[in-house]
Amino acid sequence: MTSDQRRGTRVSADFEAYVTIDDVVTPVATRNLSLKGALLSGCEDCQSGITCELHLPLSPGVRIVVTGEIVRIKGDYAAMSFKEMDELSFTFLHRLVTLNADDPEEVDEELMRIFEKF
Repeated sequence: MTSDQRRGTRVSADFEAYVTIDDVVTPVATRNLSLKGALLSGCEDCQSGITCELHLPLSPGVRIVVTGEIVRIKGDYAAMSFKEMDELSFTFLHRLVTLNADDPEEVDEELMRIFEKF
């Protein structure tokens, strides 16, 4: 298994979103998404180690909301590791990643490996 496979399937995803850190709301753009995290651009207020919330509007009234941690800053990009989300957000995220993945079956296999750890 390669390093990329261990981190999970990432899909290119150029969505407008926003990050909330404390009471500060910052518009960002996603560059890629996985079931475990996202690469964000435009998050000048992001610092490695900080807890934040990502809001990814998909359509009016439908959004993915994820609590996580900024784990790395490199140039204009911030890598966010997902820690917590509600069931509906997870359903939307799973569907979004699966629909955009080169190998949708691999996404479901990754999910099964995650559940096997519990």
